[in-house]
Amino acid sequence: MTSNLIDPFRSLRETQARAMQQQQLFSGVDWLRATAFVQLLMAIYPVYLWAAFVLFPSRETSDPEMLVKLQVLALATLGVGLVLGLLAWWAKYAPFRASVVALLFYVGLNVFIALCRPDHFLDGIAPRMLILLGLVQAVRTSFRRHRAA
Repeated sequence: MTSNLIDPFRSLRETQARAMQQQQLFSGVDWLRATAFVQLLMAIYPVYLWAAFVLFPSRETSDPEMLVKLQVLALATLGVGLVLGLLAWWAKYAPFRASVVALLFYVGLNVFIALCRPDHFLDGIAPRMLILLGLVQAVRTSFRRHRAA
């Protein structure tokens, strides 16, 4: 009882600390959602080109393999966005694990791209860096929440 008389704002500080920890949890989930959104935005242009070649027969291509490559690129980009979206959904239940899995998946994917196509690795580097920074932020905030629990 005397401690409450000495420090009347103790319960308020504890409530604020719990709210801040909860916000960090949401922040980690939100970072994963943002990375999935950026990845899906990256898929808009390849999907548009693929649809333009398929829907409008007047657009002819001199390279018939280009349409297949465009289809693979569009589906792969959408697939990565879908995987990041599923990991963002999983982050509601296990934010630290989902963030780490998403970071490892994305780094592994970029290492694979760098090994397979080193001449095209720098294509689209700005959105890749945004996604990577978002995933690092998601791991950081979810680790703080995991450690505090």
